[in-house]
Amino acid sequence: MKREECEAEGLIISGIGPAAEMTDRDDGYADTFVQSLRARSGHTARSYGHCIGRFLALVGKPLDQVTVADAAAYLASLNGLSPASRAHHISAVRSFLRFLQGQGVIPTTPLDVLRRPRVAVTSMSRYVTQEEAERLLEGARKISWQCHLSCAVMLLTGVRVSELAQAQWRHLYRDPEGRLGLLVVGKGGRERVIKVRDDLFGLLCEGRRRTGLPIDMDARDTRPVVPSSRGNAYHTRTLHKLIAGAAKKAGLRKPVSPHWLRHSFATAAALGGAAAFQLQQDLGHARLETSQRYVHWAVGLRESAVDHVGIRLDSGGDSLS
Repeated sequence: MKREECEAEGLIISGIGPAAEMTDRDDGYADTFVQSLRARSGHTARSYGHCIGRFLALVGKPLDQVTVADAAAYLASLNGLSPASRAHHISAVRSFLRFLQGQGVIPTTPLDVLRRPRVAVTSMSRYVTQEEAERLLEGARKISWQCHLSCAVMLLTGVRVSELAQAQWRHLYRDPEGRLGLLVVGKGGRERVIKVRDDLFGLLCEGRRRTGLPIDMDARDTRPVVPSSRGNAYHTRTLHKLIAGAAKKAGLRKPVSPHWLRHSFATAAALGGAAAFQLQQDLGHARLETSQRYVHWAVGLRESAVDHVGIRLDSGGDSLS
């Protein structure tokens, strides 16, 4: 989430700073835990750090004295937040408490209370159609070639915005049969490979030529796949702004974001016949069930039980008032 969104949902609490400044009652465990997260994802470290800060401020006692009642009081303090925000808070604190268990600081009982709420799945409505995607690309082209390239990469690979920001030229390679792939470092440092289409590689090469760089594969080239005007890697916030600007320029009336483009890739691939396991591999989903949703949403209404119902509606009567 963006910082302003986190503030709106209560993920950032005024007066609570980084983990190292959270409290003098945690004996440095919170800072150690957050530092371990930072090696995998700076965004997760910051977000979890604020959630843990809220938990520690509410508990207000040494960690080895945390009880089930404290966990229950923390849950009650989350009332009023959206299910997704509550789930985020709980995930952060559960992970921290598991860390404390591993250090022998607390027993297992407080964790039993912290159950994530069921989060409604809304991804099925957060995508752009092929016609809208092509309009988006045209709008992005009018902004800058970097904006156009960012949209193209996300639409044709399904990478997360953080993965695009970290992608470097050295991550591109060809397999023994000449097919082009992109090594992606995803959540938790997990690596996966995504195939890169020839037309997309052509755009990537065009961007390199614009900046006077060679287009040959080079395992030592750490320059970003999508460079900023200064040649540096984009920050995820800037990529969010670029995508939003492209959507506005294209006249789209949808709140398009980088994650919308990820959903759009998955939906288009499912419509084109991609199997769930292929989506799982390319998108880096931990669970196959997540990938199967796209297949269900994309083709689920193509043939339905509704089509086999023989009941006829009388169209000759008076219309409903």
